[in-house]
Amino acid sequence: MTARLLTDRALAEYLSLPLTSARKVAAGRVMLGGRVRWDRIALDAWLDEMQGVTAQLPANENPTPADEALARFLEGQRHAPRRP
Repeated sequence: MTARLLTDRALAEYLSLPLTSARKVAAGRVMLGGRVRWDRIALDAWLDEMQGVTAQLPANENPTPADEALARFLEGQRHAPRRP
C-alpha cells in the first residue's frame, strides 16, 4: 500500500527534489497533529495542472465525512496565499 500522506523526506523522494526545496512546496500541504504532511493525490493533481493535464481523481463511491472535510480543505488551499 502506498501512503497517501507523505513526510518531508518521502515528499523529497517522491518529487526527486532536495529536502530543502521539497519543504517549500505548498500544494497538498496538510497540518495533522501539529505536523506537516503532503497529500500525494493533491500533489499529483497539482503537477498535472501545471502540465495542462486534466487529472481524474480516483472515484470514491462511499466518501466519509473525513474525505469530504479533506476535499474542502484542499480546495481552500488552492486559493490560500503561499508562504515564503
